[in-house]
Amino acid sequence: MSGAELTEIREEIKKVTREILRLAAKRRELSLKIGDIKSRQGMDVLDRRVEAELFNDALKFSEEHGLDKDFTSRLISLIISESARIQVERAWKTERIGLREIFYMALELEKSGKKITRLEIGEPDFTASLDVVEEACKALREGRSRYLSSYGIFELRKAIAERLNNLYRVDFKPENILVTSGGVMAIYIAIQVLSRIGDEVLVPEPAWPLYREIAEHLGRRYVPLKTDLEDKWTVKPGRLSMNTTPASRLLILNYPNNPTGRTLSLSELRNLVEEARESGLTIISDEVYAHYYFHDRYAPSIVQVLDEGYVLVGSFSKTWGMTGYRMGYLVGDKEFIERAAKILGLIMTCIPEFIQRAALKALSDDENVVKNVEEIKKRVRYMYSKLQKNNLIDVYPSDGTFYLFPKIKMSGFNSSEFALKLLKEYGVAVAPGSGFGEYPQHIRLSAVKPIHEIDEGIEKLNQAIQENIQL
Repeated sequence: MSGAELTEIREEIKKVTREILRLAAKRRELSLKIGDIKSRQGMDVLDRRVEAELFNDALKFSEEHGLDKDFTSRLISLIISESARIQVERAWKTERIGLREIFYMALELEKSGKKITRLEIGEPDFTASLDVVEEACKALREGRSRYLSSYGIFELRKAIAERLNNLYRVDFKPENILVTSGGVMAIYIAIQVLSRIGDEVLVPEPAWPLYREIAEHLGRRYVPLKTDLEDKWTVKPGRLSMNTTPASRLLILNYPNNPTGRTLSLSELRNLVEEARESGLTIISDEVYAHYYFHDRYAPSIVQVLDEGYVLVGSFSKTWGMTGYRMGYLVGDKEFIERAAKILGLIMTCIPEFIQRAALKALSDDENVVKNVEEIKKRVRYMYSKLQKNNLIDVYPSDGTFYLFPKIKMSGFNSSEFALKLLKEYGVAVAPGSGFGEYPQHIRLSAVKPIHEIDEGIEKLNQAIQENIQL
C-alpha cells in the first residue's frame, strides 16, 4: 500500500468519525427531548424494557454488519448511560445535598464552636484496642516499614483465611486473600478486574453512594434495582433478571445493608444469587458489617451459597474500630487475586507492614468484637424505639449495621433540604436519603454515639418534624 492510499484511508476514517460524533450530538438532542417529556409526566428516567429493545435491535444490526457482539453491547451501554445522565441532570432542578456535604458542614460548624449531634457518619466511637495500637508501634520500632509484596504479608492472609474457614466451614487458602487499603479500595479493584468500560453494574438500592461513584468513575454503567420500605427492602423475585441486558456483568450485594440495616436470610440470599448466576452475573458481596448482625453471631454470607463466581469484600474498620488504619481485604479465586494484586501494586505498591501487623493482632481480639456489637445493637434498638413514637415516621427495625433509614411521612418532604435545615437550625447532622438512591423522603441515622447523644439527637429530630419545617 502506497503512502497516498494510506492517507486517503485515514481521511475517510476521519470523515466517518466526524459523522459518528454528529449523530451522537443528534442523539443527545433527542434524549433531552425525551427527558423533558418524562419530567413533565412524572416518569422514571430509567426504562429497562425500552433499553432491552434497543439492545436487541443494536445486536441484530451489528450481527448483520459483522461487528463483535461484546463490543456492541458495551458501546450501547455507554450511549444509554450518557442519555440517562443528561436526563437525570435535567430532572434535578436543585442541587442535591449528600452525606459528604453534610459531614463537612458539620465539621466546620463544630470548629466555629457550635455543638452538633452527629448522627450522619458511620464511624463507631470506639477505636482499636491498646494491644492493636501497641502492635503497630512495636512493628515500627522493629523497622517493619519497608516495601512488601502487593498481596499482603503471608501471616495476615493466612489468618483471614482461617477466620473465614472457622466461621463458615469453607476452605480458603492464603492465595485466596488480598490485603487492601480499606473496603473502598477493595470495591474499586474488584469492579476494575471483573468488568470493562461500558459494562453494567447492578446494585439493589438504597445503597452506599460509593458503589455508583466508583462504577461511573471507571466508565461502567451503574444500574439501580430499587427496593422499598413497604416491601421490607426486598429485591422481588424476577426483578433482577428483568433488569439485565447483554452488557450486564456485575451484581453488588451489601448485607447487612447500609443504609437500611436489612439482612437477607440464607434462603433469600441463595434465591437472589441463583437468579444472578442464571443471568450470567458475577457477584461482589460487600460484607463489611457481617459481624454487626443482631440475630446470630454473624450474617449469612455469599461463601455459604456459592463455590465460584463471586468476590467477597471485608474490612477491619467497623468490626475492630480501625477506620483510620485503612485495612480491608478481598477474597476470591487465585486468578482474580493475582489480577487484583497487580492493580493494587500500580495504585500504592503495598499496604504498610506495621498496619498489617496491627490488623493481624486485631484478629485475635474476639472479646472486644462481641462487646462492640452488643453495644451497637443496644444503641440501634434504642434509636428505633424512640423513632417509633413519632407517627410521622415509618422505619424498618434493622437486622444489623449501625443504621436506621426512616421514612418521614410529610407532604413534599425533601431529605436534602431537611438535612440542611436540621443541621443549621437544630444542630443535628443526618444523612439525606437522596444520597442512597431515589429516596427523597428518607434520612439515614447512625447509632454510633452514646445513648444520651442519640436521645438528644432524636428529640431534636422529632421536634423539627413536629414543627413541620417549611421545605
